[in-house]
Amino acid sequence: MGSEMCIRDSSFIFEIAVYLALYLVPSQTVRTYLIPIYPYTWAIGTLLPQDLLLHFLAISIASGSMSEEYEQGTVDFFLTKPITRLQFYIQKWLGSFSLLVVIYVLMVILSLFLSYTLFGVQEYLEYFWITIISVIFSSLVFFCISFSVGEILRRSSLSFIISSFTLIGSILVSDVLLFISFLTNNTSYESIATYLPSWGSTQLPFILLSSSPLSNITQFIDMFPIQGNAWVAVLSIVVYTLIPFVISLYLFSRRDIPKRIS
Repeated sequence: MGSEMCIRDSSFIFEIAVYLALYLVPSQTVRTYLIPIYPYTWAIGTLLPQDLLLHFLAISIASGSMSEEYEQGTVDFFLTKPITRLQFYIQKWLGSFSLLVVIYVLMVILSLFLSYTLFGVQEYLEYFWITIISVIFSSLVFFCISFSVGEILRRSSLSFIISSFTLIGSILVSDVLLFISFLTNNTSYESIATYLPSWGSTQLPFILLSSSPLSNITQFIDMFPIQGNAWVAVLSIVVYTLIPFVISLYLFSRRDIPKRIS
């Protein structure tokens, strides 16, 4: 819970800091380059969490969702009620993911408010919903990985560490493969990166917007893009979401429920 609150508060502070930095930039030369993007700065605050913050927030929420119930000894209590294990698992999953969505929506509302207040009327809002939906959909990967690890290990701190390591490790490996691909002019290394869980979960919104008027914003935020097909990215997200979800649900339905894990 402490890590969740810390990352959540950091996300809001980071969002505000970015907009203030854009608005208060002292260099007139830099301001000249920024003026053309003023009409669609809403996309900056909407897409920025996608790079890393939202996935860390997903991990911090999901890692303790099931594991803290074991640590507090409440799973055994809830299952004495007229509720099946499947219902309990699904309700915990939906409740935790809903919390993540609410926090992200609040961040989006904040970005819209700051954009209109500091930079005036915003344009290209026809891309607003596809951006929001794709970001939320992309967050499923590491949310499910962390949720499932929390159920399998039944330790919130260990689940957070392993899931965070998976996220950072996957992104680092992707960047290394992209760098090698650039040096060797061999696209096969970049293709390997598309098989990692971080590819679809971090690239889908940028792929969808790459040919839109917001492409300048996406290039600014996603400095090391890994090209690919949007449908392949969707498939990657679905696979890396369903596999850990199904495994952990199966184990939850089969394993004994302890009174409490210290």
